[in-house]
Amino acid sequence: MKMMLRRSMLLLTTALLLVGLGLPPTVVAQDQFEAPSWTLGWSTDMDNGYTVTLDDDWDIEGEVVAYVENTRMSQVQLDLTYDVNSWVPWSIDGPESITVAAGENKSITLTLSTGVDDDAVREYNPDNTSTISIMADEKVGETSAGNQEIDGTVKLPKVFNLRPEITPSNDELHAGSSVMISMQMVNLGNANDAVKEATAQVRSCPHLTVDGLDALENTVVEPTGARNGKDSFATLTLVASESQPRRTCEVTISLVSEGDNAARSVTFDVEVFAYEEEQQSNSGDPSDEDEGPDSGLSVESNTLPGFFAVEAIAMIAAGGLLRRKKTEM
Repeated sequence: MKMMLRRSMLLLTTALLLVGLGLPPTVVAQDQFEAPSWTLGWSTDMDNGYTVTLDDDWDIEGEVVAYVENTRMSQVQLDLTYDVNSWVPWSIDGPESITVAAGENKSITLTLSTGVDDDAVREYNPDNTSTISIMADEKVGETSAGNQEIDGTVKLPKVFNLRPEITPSNDELHAGSSVMISMQMVNLGNANDAVKEATAQVRSCPHLTVDGLDALENTVVEPTGARNGKDSFATLTLVASESQPRRTCEVTISLVSEGDNAARSVTFDVEVFAYEEEQQSNSGDPSDEDEGPDSGLSVESNTLPGFFAVEAIAMIAAGGLLRRKKTEM
């Protein structure tokens, strides 16, 4: 009883002294009597959020790391739970509990992986941000002795994949004429994209051109087949000059994406029919007019051998008559 009285008097004296010095007694009391604690924090830099990775098959991969620092003189046992504030196309995998020894700093690794099918991943808008939370609850037996919580932003990257698709014309292309073809600008990414540049390359046909590409620049293309994106089509014109000979031309159409600055292309063949062939098909072959039984030198050359043959027979017959007359005489 005397010990408790002395301790109370000491605390009261200390408090009065601190008040006289202008210091709040509770601060010093906590510093003197509060046991060292533990801290939950991020090892991964989450200041600007964490962006998972996406491969070509729309598979998600990611890993974030937290830590627990125990400054006590005894170990701490924590139960861990994880949460996300909205629907996301990935799942979280991490330990359910952790034991941190006295004076130890221990890591908590969370693995982020695909939690839905590929189409659902592409449907997720990369402009969205989601908050992931880690809650650590200290357990002493079955009793909760305190808890801490940290959170951070996790994002999905934007994927750009802009490419052209061509629907060939059913009309024939003749020299001196043109045909129209349909081109769809297909966005196989997960974010809006735009045409930075559209070009055409023609092989084997120097007199064939593609018109209508300049008008495609800065055209915004929404994701094709995702998030109710609208399809984007354009009409191009293939023009063959009159000097273009008959030939199968190789045409390549390229689109440069504004999102990733990559050029993707499609190549197709176009057969051009020559202008001369069309003219000849509308008129007969002039060489046919020179052929026939009464045509010039060919007939004349055929009659000469017959003339000499008749003359030879006549001479033989005359010679025979002369011999006969001499015999009779």
